Amino acid sequence: MYGVLRSVAMAAGAVSALLAPSMAPAGSGAVAAVAPHPVRAADDVPGGQDGTLITRLRTPSTGTSIASPARDTLFACKGGTLTRPDRPWIDAHGVIDVLKRPFVSGTMHWHKDLRVTTTATTRRFQGNGLPGHPTGRFPVQKGTPAYPYYAQIPAHGYPSAAEIPIKPWDLDVTVPRDPSPQAQPTCIDQLTTGMALAGGTFHLEVATDAEDRPVDPNAALPLDRCWGHPYDTQYHYHGPSQTCFDSKLSHGSANPRSPHSPLVGYAIDGFGVFGPRGEDGKIVTNRDLDVCHGHTHAIMWDGKRVVMYHYHLNGEYPYSIGCFRGTPVTVPGSGHGWH
Repeated sequence: MYGVLRSVAMAAGAVSALLAPSMAPAGSGAVAAVAPHPVRAADDVPGGQDGTLITRLRTPSTGTSIASPARDTLFACKGGTLTRPDRPWIDAHGVIDVLKRPFVSGTMHWHKDLRVTTTATTRRFQGNGLPGHPTGRFPVQKGTPAYPYYAQIPAHGYPSAAEIPIKPWDLDVTVPRDPSPQAQPTCIDQLTTGMALAGGTFHLEVATDAEDRPVDPNAALPLDRCWGHPYDTQYHYHGPSQTCFDSKLSHGSANPRSPHSPLVGYAIDGFGVFGPRGEDGKIVTNRDLDVCHGHTHAIMWDGKRVVMYHYHLNGEYPYSIGCFRGTPVTVPGSGHGWH
């Protein structure tokens, strides 16, 4: 998301057809493909442990506090209250219809480089920040349903947010290998909240509108079909982004006989981030989770079954990490505050 979100007077567009990619700019990390595999349309994505599609999101109402830990919100160090943006894909009850929200169309392929190494006490992530799955085409293309929403947003160094590309960056983060939960949660003071095994990063679920009011980025802007877009050229995820993640990326942390969603990434406090299905195979609700959007039960962790705290992605705000149950590290190049 970006520093300013301005309302755009336009009707909701239908989910657009995918566009063929043009040649990628040199040095961008993108792979130009003559006949790329198309990104699956949202209503074509099958259910399952990793590809579970959530088509309804519950966004907070205007006045929801983000200044303290609580369910159905998040704990931002900067504080404030949320404003629900006026968008045609949000109904009067605060339900986002994902299939009515325009997607950033196009298909771009990337050279993912993510190395995860461990010592007895640490887990280190090194890479280029690029995803191993196709993304929408950024810069956002003129004439597509998503373009007017991005074109109205100022962005430092660009004519508008529609012009921001995806580029590689130096991802280098070390977290505890076996983190310990703290009695009191820690607020979120930087944009990056975790690293996805798919190659991108998870970001704080707060942006600002034209009056500098905090908003839910999933409610305010279209995303690509993998729930991502770039900020400052860094590709990152919002919402229940497990749709495009590959179960083979879980490094043995998923038990194929278990209905529980597998590991899809790690928070910057070291705890695991899992997909939306709990122990019984049902999608977890916020009532199943604590104020940081996690809970404790037996999971697979580094190839062993242990009882451990972990986070979940789901369709209720804050959708992913709401605060840190462990001690977060600082991510170089992440930025602080919110988008």
